[in-house]
Amino acid sequence: MLSNSESCSSCGSRVTSTLGSLTCDEAVEVSDIKTCTQYSRNASIFNYGQYPRGIFCIHHGHVKLTRPGSDGREQILRFAGAGDMVGYASMVSGVPYTMNCTAVEDSGICFVPSETIFRIVRENTHLALRVMQDLSHEVEDAERRVVEIAQKSVRERVAEALLVLKETFGLSEDGETLNSPLTREEIASIVGTAPESVIRTLSEFKSDKLIETQGRTIRLKNMKGLIKTANITD
Repeated sequence: MLSNSESCSSCGSRVTSTLGSLTCDEAVEVSDIKTCTQYSRNASIFNYGQYPRGIFCIHHGHVKLTRPGSDGREQILRFAGAGDMVGYASMVSGVPYTMNCTAVEDSGICFVPSETIFRIVRENTHLALRVMQDLSHEVEDAERRVVEIAQKSVRERVAEALLVLKETFGLSEDGETLNSPLTREEIASIVGTAPESVIRTLSEFKSDKLIETQGRTIRLKNMKGLIKTANITD
């Protein structure tokens, strides 16, 4: 259970968060002003076109950042999990959100008003640098994704999506089964293709003994084969 009384300084998620650059006094200030909310799967954190009022820090769980396509289907841009901040790019630039943020599983998320963040950033150069680094990484990821969608086949992109889900949500105790709560439609929105194409490609992977499926469950049986199929290079 996530409580507003939980201190940022004792939050385990803060270790990997941008807010790890806060001083002890700043962490106390953020703890006093923040509000924390428990979101269920598919609950909206913020929506495309809304004006940002602050940042959202993920205490536990995962969210997806999506953008509506011209055909009305969502495109998953990226995932964020414990320790990540979301919504800060629009807050910094002072423009409405250019994406939707939705919980993909039960998640605890803290909200910190922009006034507090801006005041601390002006005084804490370490935090300002971390925010700039995070923004830079987002731009790099977006540029890489544009190239991949333009140059990689659906088969390559589906294989890479499975590897992304492994890194994001992890595997069950058997070391093979994806913990991902995503539907085939959501996987398709990662890949940037129709659900039918994803279902067909997963069937091909099953025939190639790269994976096994049972309902929505996916087991990764041949990691080296998936990496090769994804055409991932160092």
